[in-house]
Amino acid sequence: MNHYNEQAWKQYVEERLSPDTLSEMELHLYQCVECLTMYMTCLEQMEAILPIMEKDTQGYVDAIIARTTGTKRSWYHSTMLHYGIAAAATLILVATGFFHGISQELDSVGTFKPTNSINTSSSLQTDKPISDQLLNKTLTWLDTLQNK
Repeated sequence: MNHYNEQAWKQYVEERLSPDTLSEMELHLYQCVECLTMYMTCLEQMEAILPIMEKDTQGYVDAIIARTTGTKRSWYHSTMLHYGIAAAATLILVATGFFHGISQELDSVGTFKPTNSINTSSSLQTDKPISDQLLNKTLTWLDTLQNK
């Protein structure tokens, strides 16, 4: 493994090396503890030369808030729009008698009794499940709507 000296790490900190050398040294930092220690020492020594980062965290937070509060949500993400669409769909279904038709069909399904032309004993006779009866009635009702 090729180790770098203190002068090379100072040049690395100041970014006075070629981009290829910089990336090579950066990869080396991931593998070598000795060079990482020397790099950290160089950073501490050059602290006075390096630019001072602003510690104005309130200004930073204010800038982020100013950027984000100015944005508006899309019109189609509005909760009121969704409620309006649901209310309009309900009014249309009520006005066209859709719910009334369904309730009449469900009432007739409740009184529906399949008739068997073949007389069999009660132990062998099987009734159709209610779900099949509901499905058949619904399909018949939809067919009558489609034919109108």
